[in-house]
Amino acid sequence: MNDSVYGIDLGTTYSAIARIGEHGAAEVIANFEGEQTTPSVVYFESPSNAIVGTEAKRVAISDPENACLLIKRHIGTEYPQEFQGTTYTPEAISGLILKELVTAANNESSSEVSKVVITVPAYFGVREREATRQAGQIAGLEVVGIVTEPVAAALSISARSEGNETIMVYDLGGGTFDTTIMKIGDGSVEVVAVDGNRLLGGADWDAALVNLIAERFIAEAGLGDDDPRYDEEFMLDLQLGAEELKKTLSRRDSASMRPTYDGRRASIEITRADFEEATQHLLAQTIEISERTLATATAKDANITVDRVLLVGGSSRMPAVKAALKDKLGWDAQDTDFDLAVAKGAAAYGQAAVNEVLSTGDEDTPVEVAADAAPLAFIPGSSATLSIANVLSRGVGVQLARDEADETGYIHFFASANEKIPYTAEPLHAGTVVANQAELDIKMYEQGGERESDVVADNSLLKNAELPLPSGLPAGAPVDITVEISAEGLVTMLVTDVTSGASVELEAQVSVLDEEQVAQETSKVAMLTLRS
Repeated sequence: MNDSVYGIDLGTTYSAIARIGEHGAAEVIANFEGEQTTPSVVYFESPSNAIVGTEAKRVAISDPENACLLIKRHIGTEYPQEFQGTTYTPEAISGLILKELVTAANNESSSEVSKVVITVPAYFGVREREATRQAGQIAGLEVVGIVTEPVAAALSISARSEGNETIMVYDLGGGTFDTTIMKIGDGSVEVVAVDGNRLLGGADWDAALVNLIAERFIAEAGLGDDDPRYDEEFMLDLQLGAEELKKTLSRRDSASMRPTYDGRRASIEITRADFEEATQHLLAQTIEISERTLATATAKDANITVDRVLLVGGSSRMPAVKAALKDKLGWDAQDTDFDLAVAKGAAAYGQAAVNEVLSTGDEDTPVEVAADAAPLAFIPGSSATLSIANVLSRGVGVQLARDEADETGYIHFFASANEKIPYTAEPLHAGTVVANQAELDIKMYEQGGERESDVVADNSLLKNAELPLPSGLPAGAPVDITVEISAEGLVTMLVTDVTSGASVELEAQVSVLDEEQVAQETSKVAMLTLRS
Protein backbone atom coordinates (compact mmCIF):
# COMPACT_ATOMS: atom_id res chain seq x y z
CA MET A 1 0.00 0.00 0.00
CA ASN A 2 1.31 3.46 -0.93
CA ASP A 3 1.32 5.74 2.13
CA SER A 4 2.23 8.89 0.22
CA VAL A 5 -0.07 11.90 0.47
CA TYR A 6 -0.38 14.64 -2.11
CA GLY A 7 -0.87 18.24 -1.07
CA ILE A 8 -3.32 20.12 -3.29
CA ASP A 9 -3.86 23.85 -3.55
CA LEU A 10 -7.35 23.93 -5.04
CA GLY A 11 -7.29 27.49 -6.32
CA THR A 12 -9.95 29.72 -7.81
CA THR A 13 -8.01 30.39 -11.00
CA TYR A 14 -5.03 28.00 -10.76
CA SER A 15 -4.40 24.80 -8.83
CA ALA A 16 -1.24 22.88 -7.97
CA ILE A 17 -0.26 19.52 -6.50
CA ALA A 18 2.87 18.65 -4.54
CA ARG A 19 4.53 15.83 -2.59
CA ILE A 20 7.49 15.33 -0.29
CA GLY A 21 10.40 14.05 -2.37
CA GLU A 22 13.08 11.51 -1.57
CA HIS A 23 15.24 14.08 0.21
CA GLY A 24 12.46 15.37 2.45
CA ALA A 25 11.74 18.58 0.54
CA ALA A 26 8.36 19.53 -0.90
CA GLU A 27 8.20 19.53 -4.69
CA VAL A 28 5.45 20.57 -7.07
CA ILE A 29 4.49 17.95 -9.67
CA ALA A 30 4.04 19.18 -13.23
CA ASN A 31 0.83 18.40 -15.11
CA PHE A 32 0.55 16.60 -18.45
CA GLU A 33 1.67 19.76 -20.26
CA GLY A 34 4.75 20.17 -18.08
CA GLU A 35 3.32 23.16 -16.19
CA GLN A 36 3.53 23.51 -12.40
CA THR A 37 0.10 25.12 -12.11
CA THR A 38 -3.12 24.04 -13.80
CA PRO A 39 -5.90 26.50 -14.67
CA SER A 40 -8.98 25.70 -12.56
CA VAL A 41 -11.12 25.57 -15.68
CA VAL A 42 -13.34 22.72 -16.85
CA TYR A 43 -14.64 22.51 -20.41
CA PHE A 44 -17.40 20.01 -21.12
CA GLU A 45 -16.54 18.83 -24.63
CA SER A 46 -19.43 16.36 -24.85
CA PRO A 47 -21.89 14.62 -22.50
CA SER A 48 -19.21 12.02 -21.77
CA ASN A 49 -15.97 14.00 -21.99
CA ALA A 50 -14.46 16.96 -20.14
CA ILE A 51 -11.18 18.85 -20.43
CA VAL A 52 -9.40 20.36 -17.43
CA GLY A 53 -6.63 22.97 -17.46
CA THR A 54 -4.85 24.99 -20.12
CA GLU A 55 -6.64 23.48 -23.10
CA ALA A 56 -10.00 23.99 -21.39
CA LYS A 57 -9.11 27.62 -20.86
CA ARG A 58 -8.19 28.04 -24.55
CA VAL A 59 -11.29 26.28 -25.87
CA ALA A 60 -13.51 28.31 -23.57
CA ILE A 61 -12.92 31.32 -25.84
CA SER A 62 -14.88 29.77 -28.70
CA ASP A 63 -17.49 27.99 -26.56
CA PRO A 64 -17.97 29.85 -23.28
CA GLU A 65 -21.36 28.24 -22.61
CA ASN A 66 -19.71 24.87 -21.98
CA ALA A 67 -16.84 26.20 -19.86
CA CYS A 68 -16.74 26.68 -16.11
CA LEU A 69 -14.37 29.15 -14.42
CA LEU A 70 -14.01 30.49 -10.84
CA ILE A 71 -16.10 27.66 -9.38
CA LYS A 72 -14.30 27.86 -6.01
CA ARG A 73 -16.17 31.08 -5.29
CA HIS A 74 -19.38 29.04 -5.15
CA ILE A 75 -18.29 25.87 -3.36
CA GLY A 76 -20.57 25.10 -0.44
CA THR A 77 -23.47 27.05 -1.97
CA GLU A 78 -26.51 26.23 -4.07
CA TYR A 79 -25.05 26.98 -7.51
CA PRO A 80 -26.12 24.31 -10.05
CA GLN A 81 -24.44 24.52 -13.47
CA GLU A 82 -25.71 22.73 -16.57
CA PHE A 83 -23.32 21.58 -19.29
CA GLN A 84 -24.08 19.22 -22.18
CA GLY A 85 -27.48 18.35 -20.69
CA THR A 86 -26.20 17.43 -17.20
CA THR A 87 -26.40 19.56 -14.06
CA TYR A 88 -23.31 19.68 -11.85
CA THR A 89 -22.75 21.09 -8.37
CA PRO A 90 -19.69 23.23 -7.54
CA GLU A 91 -18.39 20.24 -5.56
CA ALA A 92 -18.58 17.97 -8.62
CA ILE A 93 -16.82 20.48 -10.87
CA SER A 94 -14.14 20.98 -8.21
CA GLY A 95 -13.89 17.19 -8.03
CA LEU A 96 -13.04 17.07 -11.73
CA ILE A 97 -10.15 19.48 -11.17
CA LEU A 98 -8.89 17.42 -8.22
CA LYS A 99 -9.17 14.19 -10.17
CA GLU A 100 -7.15 15.59 -13.08
CA LEU A 101 -4.41 16.86 -10.76
CA VAL A 102 -4.02 13.48 -9.06
CA THR A 103 -4.16 11.56 -12.36
CA ALA A 104 -1.34 13.70 -13.78
CA ALA A 105 0.71 13.36 -10.59
CA ASN A 106 0.31 9.57 -10.51
CA ASN A 107 1.28 9.38 -14.16
CA GLU A 108 4.41 11.43 -13.56
CA SER A 109 5.51 9.37 -10.55
CA SER A 110 4.26 5.99 -11.82
CA SER A 111 2.31 5.45 -8.61
CA GLU A 112 -1.28 5.03 -7.45
CA VAL A 113 -1.75 7.61 -4.70
CA SER A 114 -5.28 8.49 -3.64
CA LYS A 115 -4.65 10.22 -0.28
CA VAL A 116 -4.70 14.01 -0.38
CA VAL A 117 -4.64 17.09 1.80
CA ILE A 118 -6.62 19.97 0.28
CA THR A 119 -6.20 23.61 1.24
CA VAL A 120 -8.92 26.20 1.85
CA PRO A 121 -8.86 29.95 2.58
CA ALA A 122 -8.43 30.75 6.27
CA TYR A 123 -11.88 32.30 6.58
CA PHE A 124 -13.76 29.43 4.93
CA GLY A 125 -16.52 28.38 7.29
CA VAL A 126 -17.83 24.95 8.24
CA ARG A 127 -19.97 24.64 5.12
CA GLU A 128 -17.21 25.49 2.63
CA ARG A 129 -14.66 23.23 4.33
CA GLU A 130 -17.02 20.28 4.31
CA ALA A 131 -17.91 21.00 0.67
CA THR A 132 -14.19 20.94 -0.20
CA ARG A 133 -13.84 17.58 1.53
CA GLN A 134 -16.85 16.31 -0.44
CA ALA A 135 -15.24 17.50 -3.70
CA GLY A 136 -12.31 15.20 -2.92
CA GLN A 137 -14.69 12.36 -2.12
CA ILE A 138 -16.52 12.90 -5.40
CA ALA A 139 -13.16 12.69 -7.19
CA GLY A 140 -12.60 9.26 -5.63
CA LEU A 141 -9.91 10.50 -3.26
CA GLU A 142 -9.27 9.90 0.43
CA VAL A 143 -9.09 13.34 2.01
CA VAL A 144 -6.86 12.91 5.07
CA GLY A 145 -6.89 16.59 5.93
CA ILE A 146 -8.24 20.05 5.18
CA VAL A 147 -5.65 22.72 6.01
CA THR A 148 -5.92 26.48 5.68
CA GLU A 149 -3.84 28.11 2.97
CA PRO A 150 -1.81 30.44 5.26
CA VAL A 151 -0.93 27.56 7.60
CA ALA A 152 0.19 25.57 4.57
CA ALA A 153 2.24 28.54 3.37
CA ALA A 154 3.83 28.79 6.83
CA LEU A 155 4.79 25.11 6.70
CA SER A 156 6.32 25.60 3.26
CA ILE A 157 8.78 28.17 4.66
CA SER A 158 9.10 26.84 8.22
CA ALA A 159 12.30 24.94 7.51
CA ARG A 160 13.94 28.34 7.01
CA SER A 161 12.69 29.68 10.35
CA GLU A 162 15.18 30.36 13.12
CA GLY A 163 13.70 30.37 16.62
CA ASN A 164 10.33 31.83 17.51
CA GLU A 165 8.76 34.46 15.30
CA THR A 166 5.44 36.01 14.41
CA ILE A 167 4.57 36.10 10.73
CA MET A 168 1.75 37.54 8.72
CA VAL A 169 0.66 35.83 5.52
CA TYR A 170 -0.84 38.15 2.91
CA ASP A 171 -2.52 35.76 0.49
CA LEU A 172 -3.93 37.32 -2.68
CA GLY A 173 -4.97 34.48 -4.96
CA GLY A 174 -6.92 34.48 -8.17
CA GLY A 175 -10.33 34.58 -6.53
CA THR A 176 -9.89 34.95 -2.79
CA PHE A 177 -7.95 37.08 -0.32
CA ASP A 178 -7.06 36.51 3.29
CA THR A 179 -4.56 37.56 5.91
CA THR A 180 -3.35 35.50 8.84
CA ILE A 181 -1.09 36.33 11.74
CA MET A 182 0.53 33.33 13.40
CA LYS A 183 3.30 32.51 15.82
CA ILE A 184 5.84 29.90 14.73
CA GLY A 185 8.00 28.15 17.30
CA ASP A 186 9.82 24.87 17.77
CA GLY A 187 7.39 22.34 16.35
CA SER A 188 4.37 24.61 16.59
CA VAL A 189 2.22 26.95 14.57
CA GLU A 190 -0.29 29.04 16.53
CA VAL A 191 -2.82 31.04 14.51
CA VAL A 192 -3.59 34.31 16.27
CA ALA A 193 -5.93 36.13 13.90
CA VAL A 194 -7.51 35.63 10.48
CA ASP A 195 -9.58 37.79 8.17
CA GLY A 196 -10.41 37.92 4.51
CA ASN A 197 -12.89 38.21 1.66
CA ARG A 198 -13.85 35.13 -0.35
CA LEU A 199 -15.04 37.31 -3.23
CA LEU A 200 -11.90 39.40 -3.64
CA GLY A 201 -8.94 38.23 -5.69
CA GLY A 202 -6.82 38.63 -8.77
CA ALA A 203 -9.86 37.99 -10.96
CA ASP A 204 -11.21 41.34 -9.77
CA TRP A 205 -8.01 43.08 -10.86
CA ASP A 206 -8.43 41.30 -14.21
CA ALA A 207 -12.04 42.50 -14.46
CA ALA A 208 -11.01 46.10 -13.79
CA LEU A 209 -8.28 45.82 -16.41
CA VAL A 210 -10.72 44.33 -18.92
CA ASN A 211 -13.07 47.25 -18.38
CA LEU A 212 -10.21 49.73 -18.82
CA ILE A 213 -9.10 48.08 -22.08
CA ALA A 214 -12.67 47.83 -23.36
CA GLU A 215 -13.38 51.50 -22.74
CA ARG A 216 -10.23 52.54 -24.59
CA PHE A 217 -10.95 50.09 -27.40
CA ILE A 218 -14.46 51.53 -27.87
CA ALA A 219 -12.95 55.02 -28.18
CA GLU A 220 -10.01 53.99 -30.38
CA ALA A 221 -12.11 51.81 -32.72
CA GLY A 222 -14.82 54.45 -33.00
CA LEU A 223 -17.60 52.09 -31.94
CA GLY A 224 -19.81 54.81 -30.48
CA ASP A 225 -22.83 53.21 -28.79
CA ASP A 226 -21.90 49.71 -30.02
CA ASP A 227 -20.56 48.22 -26.77
CA PRO A 228 -18.60 44.97 -27.38
CA ARG A 229 -18.81 44.13 -23.67
CA TYR A 230 -22.18 42.52 -24.38
CA ASP A 231 -20.47 40.03 -26.70
CA GLU A 232 -19.47 36.89 -24.73
CA GLU A 233 -16.70 35.76 -27.07
CA PHE A 234 -15.12 39.22 -27.20
CA MET A 235 -15.19 39.49 -23.42
CA LEU A 236 -13.73 36.04 -22.78
CA ASP A 237 -10.95 36.74 -25.27
CA LEU A 238 -10.33 40.06 -23.54
CA GLN A 239 -10.31 38.40 -20.11
CA LEU A 240 -7.67 35.88 -21.12
CA GLY A 241 -5.57 38.58 -22.75
CA ALA A 242 -5.92 40.89 -19.74
CA GLU A 243 -4.58 38.19 -17.42
CA GLU A 244 -1.36 37.99 -19.45
CA LEU A 245 -1.17 41.78 -19.71
CA LYS A 246 -1.47 42.03 -15.92
CA LYS A 247 1.49 39.66 -15.52
CA THR A 248 3.51 41.73 -17.98
CA LEU A 249 2.74 44.92 -16.03
CA SER A 250 4.29 43.32 -12.95
CA ARG A 251 7.59 43.25 -14.88
CA ARG A 252 7.32 46.27 -17.17
CA ASP A 253 5.98 49.81 -17.04
CA SER A 254 3.62 49.32 -19.97
CA ALA A 255 2.07 46.65 -22.16
CA SER A 256 -0.32 46.51 -25.09
CA MET A 257 -2.83 44.23 -26.79
CA ARG A 258 -4.86 44.35 -30.01
CA PRO A 259 -8.52 43.46 -29.42
CA THR A 260 -10.76 42.68 -32.40
CA TYR A 261 -14.50 43.15 -32.63
CA ASP A 262 -16.80 43.09 -35.67
CA GLY A 263 -13.86 43.44 -38.04
CA ARG A 264 -12.33 46.38 -36.17
CA ARG A 265 -8.96 46.23 -34.47
CA ALA A 266 -7.03 48.72 -32.35
CA SER A 267 -3.76 48.65 -30.44
CA ILE A 268 -4.41 49.52 -26.79
CA GLU A 269 -1.50 50.45 -24.55
CA ILE A 270 -1.90 50.29 -20.77
CA THR A 271 0.71 51.63 -18.38
CA ARG A 272 1.33 50.25 -14.93
CA ALA A 273 0.18 53.60 -13.55
CA ASP A 274 -3.10 53.28 -15.49
CA PHE A 275 -3.66 49.80 -14.10
CA GLU A 276 -2.83 50.76 -10.52
CA GLU A 277 -5.18 53.75 -10.65
CA ALA A 278 -8.03 51.57 -11.97
CA THR A 279 -7.53 49.00 -9.19
CA GLN A 280 -6.55 51.16 -6.23
CA HIS A 281 -9.95 50.57 -4.60
CA LEU A 282 -9.32 46.81 -4.65
CA LEU A 283 -5.86 47.12 -3.14
CA ALA A 284 -7.28 49.42 -0.46
CA GLN A 285 -9.63 46.62 0.60
CA THR A 286 -6.70 44.27 1.18
CA ILE A 287 -4.91 46.91 3.25
CA GLU A 288 -8.05 47.49 5.32
CA ILE A 289 -8.33 43.75 5.99
CA SER A 290 -4.63 43.59 6.87
CA GLU A 291 -5.08 46.43 9.35
CA ARG A 292 -8.12 44.72 10.80
CA THR A 293 -6.21 41.47 11.26
CA LEU A 294 -3.40 43.29 13.04
CA ALA A 295 -5.91 45.07 15.29
CA THR A 296 -7.51 41.73 16.20
CA ALA A 297 -4.11 40.22 17.03
CA THR A 298 -3.11 43.28 19.08
CA ALA A 299 -6.36 43.11 21.04
CA LYS A 300 -5.41 39.57 22.03
CA ASP A 301 -1.77 40.38 22.76
CA ALA A 302 -0.81 44.03 23.17
CA ASN A 303 2.89 43.16 22.86
CA ILE A 304 2.63 41.23 19.60
CA THR A 305 5.02 42.31 16.86
CA VAL A 306 4.97 41.05 13.29
CA ASP A 307 8.50 39.88 12.44
CA ARG A 308 7.90 38.93 8.81
CA VAL A 309 5.21 39.50 6.21
CA LEU A 310 5.00 36.82 3.53
CA LEU A 311 3.40 37.32 0.12
CA VAL A 312 1.45 34.30 -1.08
CA GLY A 313 -0.73 33.86 -4.17
CA GLY A 314 0.07 34.74 -7.75
CA SER A 315 -1.57 38.17 -7.62
CA SER A 316 0.73 39.21 -4.75
CA ARG A 317 3.43 39.64 -7.42
CA MET A 318 1.94 42.99 -8.42
CA PRO A 319 4.45 45.70 -7.39
CA ALA A 320 1.65 47.84 -5.96
CA VAL A 321 1.07 45.24 -3.23
CA LYS A 322 4.54 45.57 -1.73
CA ALA A 323 4.44 49.33 -2.08
CA ALA A 324 1.07 49.63 -0.30
CA LEU A 325 2.12 47.37 2.58
CA LYS A 326 5.25 49.47 3.05
CA ASP A 327 3.50 52.83 2.67
CA LYS A 328 0.40 52.09 4.77
CA LEU A 329 1.72 49.65 7.37
CA GLY A 330 5.50 50.06 7.27
CA TRP A 331 6.02 46.39 6.38
CA ASP A 332 8.77 45.12 4.08
CA ALA A 333 6.95 42.13 2.62
CA GLN A 334 8.95 39.12 1.45
CA ASP A 335 8.40 37.03 -1.66
CA THR A 336 7.64 33.32 -1.39
CA ASP A 337 6.95 30.72 -4.06
CA PHE A 338 3.70 32.65 -4.65
CA ASP A 339 1.56 30.12 -6.62
CA LEU A 340 3.42 27.07 -5.27
CA ALA A 341 3.92 27.75 -1.55
CA VAL A 342 0.47 26.54 -0.50
CA ALA A 343 0.65 23.21 -2.36
CA LYS A 344 4.13 22.56 -0.93
CA GLY A 345 2.90 23.27 2.59
CA ALA A 346 -0.09 20.98 2.09
CA ALA A 347 2.30 18.21 1.06
CA ALA A 348 4.33 18.81 4.22
CA TYR A 349 1.16 18.59 6.28
CA GLY A 350 0.16 15.40 4.49
CA GLN A 351 3.53 13.80 5.07
CA ALA A 352 3.25 14.61 8.76
CA ALA A 353 -0.05 12.74 8.80
CA VAL A 354 1.57 9.73 7.13
CA ASN A 355 4.36 9.70 9.71
CA GLU A 356 1.73 9.77 12.45
CA VAL A 357 2.95 13.11 13.69
CA LEU A 358 -0.71 14.05 13.44
CA SER A 359 -3.15 11.48 14.77
CA THR A 360 -6.07 12.79 12.72
CA GLY A 361 -6.50 14.39 9.33
CA ASP A 362 -7.27 17.75 10.91
CA GLU A 363 -4.93 20.66 11.17
CA ASP A 364 -5.75 21.77 14.69
CA THR A 365 -4.92 18.72 16.82
CA PRO A 366 -1.55 18.58 18.64
CA VAL A 367 -0.40 15.03 19.34
CA GLU A 368 2.49 13.08 20.81
CA VAL A 369 4.87 10.77 18.97
CA ALA A 370 7.52 8.31 20.04
CA ALA A 371 10.45 9.81 21.92
CA ASP A 372 12.93 8.54 19.32
CA ALA A 373 11.02 9.94 16.32
CA ALA A 374 13.26 11.83 13.92
CA PRO A 375 12.48 15.49 13.21
CA LEU A 376 10.96 16.22 9.81
CA ALA A 377 12.60 18.79 7.57
CA PHE A 378 9.50 20.94 7.25
CA ILE A 379 8.69 21.19 10.98
CA PRO A 380 9.95 24.45 12.56
CA GLY A 381 13.04 23.98 14.72
CA SER A 382 14.32 20.58 15.79
CA SER A 383 11.06 19.12 17.07
CA ALA A 384 9.74 15.75 15.94
CA THR A 385 6.16 16.83 16.63
CA LEU A 386 3.93 19.27 14.82
CA SER A 387 1.30 21.17 16.76
CA ILE A 388 -1.08 23.53 14.97
CA ALA A 389 -3.45 25.62 17.06
CA ASN A 390 -6.11 27.47 15.10
CA VAL A 391 -8.88 30.01 15.58
CA LEU A 392 -12.50 30.11 14.53
CA SER A 393 -12.79 31.65 11.08
CA ARG A 394 -16.32 33.02 11.53
CA GLY A 395 -18.64 33.77 14.40
CA VAL A 396 -21.29 31.18 15.28
CA GLY A 397 -24.61 31.89 16.97
CA VAL A 398 -28.23 30.96 17.56
CA GLN A 399 -31.42 32.76 16.51
CA LEU A 400 -33.40 34.23 19.40
CA ALA A 401 -36.50 36.42 19.72
CA ARG A 402 -36.64 39.59 21.81
CA ASP A 403 -40.31 39.16 22.67
CA GLU A 404 -43.58 37.70 21.39
CA ALA A 405 -43.95 40.44 18.78
CA ASP A 406 -40.46 39.86 17.35
CA GLU A 407 -41.20 37.75 14.26
CA THR A 408 -37.75 38.18 12.67
CA GLY A 409 -35.53 37.61 15.69
CA TYR A 410 -31.81 38.25 15.94
CA ILE A 411 -28.55 36.29 16.13
CA HIS A 412 -26.88 35.83 19.51
CA PHE A 413 -23.23 34.97 18.90
CA PHE A 414 -21.81 32.54 21.42
CA ALA A 415 -18.40 32.51 19.70
CA SER A 416 -16.80 35.20 17.56
CA ALA A 417 -14.34 35.00 14.70
CA ASN A 418 -10.74 34.56 15.87
CA GLU A 419 -11.78 32.81 19.08
CA LYS A 420 -9.11 30.25 19.92
CA ILE A 421 -10.34 26.68 19.44
CA PRO A 422 -11.16 24.29 21.00
CA TYR A 423 -13.67 26.50 22.81
CA THR A 424 -16.47 26.08 25.32
CA ALA A 425 -18.98 28.93 25.41
CA GLU A 426 -20.58 30.25 28.57
CA PRO A 427 -23.99 28.52 29.00
CA LEU A 428 -26.86 30.58 27.66
CA HIS A 429 -29.98 30.69 29.81
CA ALA A 430 -33.00 31.53 27.66
CA GLY A 431 -36.74 30.93 27.90
CA THR A 432 -39.87 30.19 25.94
CA VAL A 433 -41.53 33.16 24.24
CA VAL A 434 -45.20 32.46 24.95
CA ALA A 435 -47.26 30.34 27.34
CA ASN A 436 -48.14 26.79 26.20
CA GLN A 437 -45.45 26.90 23.51
CA ALA A 438 -45.55 23.51 21.74
CA GLU A 439 -41.95 23.39 20.51
CA LEU A 440 -38.68 25.25 20.12
CA ASP A 441 -37.50 26.00 16.60
CA ILE A 442 -33.73 26.01 17.01
CA LYS A 443 -31.52 27.51 14.31
CA MET A 444 -27.72 27.64 14.38
CA TYR A 445 -26.10 30.31 12.19
CA GLU A 446 -22.63 31.19 10.98
CA GLN A 447 -21.42 34.74 10.35
CA GLY A 448 -22.12 35.59 6.73
CA GLY A 449 -20.13 38.77 6.08
CA GLU A 450 -16.70 40.05 6.99
CA ARG A 451 -18.05 41.38 10.30
CA GLU A 452 -20.60 40.13 12.80
CA SER A 453 -24.18 41.29 12.38
CA ASP A 454 -27.13 40.25 14.55
CA VAL A 455 -29.46 40.63 11.55
CA VAL A 456 -30.62 37.14 10.62
CA ALA A 457 -30.45 37.77 6.87
CA ASP A 458 -26.76 38.70 7.14
CA ASN A 459 -25.84 35.21 8.34
CA SER A 460 -25.84 31.65 6.97
CA LEU A 461 -28.01 28.89 8.40
CA LEU A 462 -25.88 25.93 9.46
CA LYS A 463 -28.38 23.61 11.09
CA ASN A 464 -31.91 23.63 12.46
CA ALA A 465 -33.91 21.27 14.70
CA GLU A 466 -37.12 21.18 16.72
CA LEU A 467 -37.49 20.38 20.42
CA PRO A 468 -41.04 19.38 21.50
CA LEU A 469 -42.12 20.95 24.79
CA PRO A 470 -44.48 19.59 27.45
CA SER A 471 -47.88 21.25 27.64
CA GLY A 472 -48.70 23.86 30.22
CA LEU A 473 -45.36 25.68 30.29
CA PRO A 474 -45.58 29.40 31.11
CA ALA A 475 -43.92 32.09 29.07
CA GLY A 476 -40.27 32.33 30.02
CA ALA A 477 -39.96 28.63 30.95
CA PRO A 478 -36.20 28.01 31.25
CA VAL A 479 -34.18 26.69 28.32
CA ASP A 480 -30.44 26.09 28.60
CA ILE A 481 -28.06 26.19 25.62
CA THR A 482 -24.51 24.90 25.82
CA VAL A 483 -22.00 25.06 22.99
CA GLU A 484 -18.64 23.43 22.35
CA ILE A 485 -16.36 23.97 19.36
CA SER A 486 -13.72 21.34 18.65
CA ALA A 487 -10.17 21.97 17.51
CA GLU A 488 -11.39 21.13 13.99
CA GLY A 489 -14.10 23.81 14.13
CA LEU A 490 -16.97 21.33 14.61
CA VAL A 491 -19.73 23.12 16.52
CA THR A 492 -21.93 21.10 18.90
CA MET A 493 -24.94 22.82 20.48
CA LEU A 494 -27.10 21.17 23.15
CA VAL A 495 -30.51 22.74 23.83
CA THR A 496 -32.32 21.51 26.96
CA ASP A 497 -35.83 22.13 28.25
CA VAL A 498 -35.05 22.47 31.96
CA THR A 499 -38.57 21.53 33.08
CA SER A 500 -38.77 18.15 31.33
CA GLY A 501 -35.07 17.47 30.84
CA ALA A 502 -35.68 16.81 27.12
CA SER A 503 -32.92 17.98 24.83
CA VAL A 504 -31.78 18.09 21.22
CA GLU A 505 -28.21 18.25 19.91
CA LEU A 506 -27.09 20.00 16.74
CA GLU A 507 -23.72 19.47 15.04
CA ALA A 508 -22.55 21.91 12.40
CA GLN A 509 -20.70 19.43 10.20
CA VAL A 510 -23.00 20.26 7.31
CA SER A 511 -22.94 20.89 3.59
CA VAL A 512 -25.42 21.67 0.86
CA LEU A 513 -25.04 18.05 -0.33
CA ASP A 514 -26.32 15.06 1.59
CA GLU A 515 -24.88 11.53 1.25
CA GLU A 516 -27.24 10.60 -1.57
CA GLN A 517 -26.33 13.73 -3.53
CA VAL A 518 -22.62 13.09 -3.01
CA ALA A 519 -23.13 9.59 -4.44
CA GLN A 520 -25.00 11.04 -7.44
CA GLU A 521 -22.28 13.62 -8.13
CA THR A 522 -19.61 10.94 -7.73
CA SER A 523 -21.36 8.86 -10.37
CA LYS A 524 -21.54 11.82 -12.78
CA VAL A 525 -17.82 12.51 -12.41
CA ALA A 526 -16.89 8.83 -12.72
CA MET A 527 -18.77 8.58 -16.04
CA LEU A 528 -16.78 11.41 -17.61
CA THR A 529 -13.58 10.81 -19.54
CA LEU A 530 -11.03 13.48 -18.58
CA ARG A 531 -8.21 14.89 -20.62
CA SER A 532 -5.97 17.93 -20.29
